[in-house]
Amino acid sequence: MSLVFTGKYWTIQRFVSGFANNAFLITCTRTNHAVIIDTPAEPVELVLAALKTTVGAILITHGHRDHVEGYGFVADSIQPADGVGIGTYDRNSLPSSAPSTLDVATNQIFSTGDISLRAMATPGHTSGSTCYVLATPESSAAGEPAHVFTGDTLFPGGPGKSSSHTALKQILESLESNIFTLPEQTSVLPGHGEFTTIGESKREYSAFAARPLDPELMGDVTWA
Repeated sequence: MSLVFTGKYWTIQRFVSGFANNAFLITCTRTNHAVIIDTPAEPVELVLAALKTTVGAILITHGHRDHVEGYGFVADSIQPADGVGIGTYDRNSLPSSAPSTLDVATNQIFSTGDISLRAMATPGHTSGSTCYVLATPESSAAGEPAHVFTGDTLFPGGPGKSSSHTALKQILESLESNIFTLPEQTSVLPGHGEFTTIGESKREYSAFAARPLDPELMGDVTWA
């Protein structure tokens, strides 16, 4: 576990397991209410930390196995007050008994304590891929940066893996129309590896976008 951010309104902890998967626990500093982002394998440390809070929701960025492999253990240990959120098209990656009661759709807001997360539908890596933006008017006024949890949609240096050229174009559209509209100082917290910012990602992408798009390009793509 590592502490990613601590501020007036919330803290963010990261838990790494599996294929360098990141899971996150966001905790309100005032109320101790919390939100879990993703449930990869080996979630014991995540659960132990979450049990010290009141978990309002579990939000899943997408349904690939490495992001939901620990879901059963997490769900058996924690009953989130408001339910579980996952993109509709990725819903079948969770057990049929999962209390997926949250409507994950673009601009849907999930709030608990002083935590406010806005969902962005960002299809491409999977049909139901969803990113979550953590920010409030109060935190922005206090000078705290926004954070976006991007799952496997965006990493430092490139987008998530695409299964076809059509899927790659979907990811690029998701980035251009949603993620890259966020303030440049927004922290990007992906589903694997280290972090970046929206500003740095946009600078990397601009060089890629200036070149003609190879009509056969897909898979592990980098901006360089």
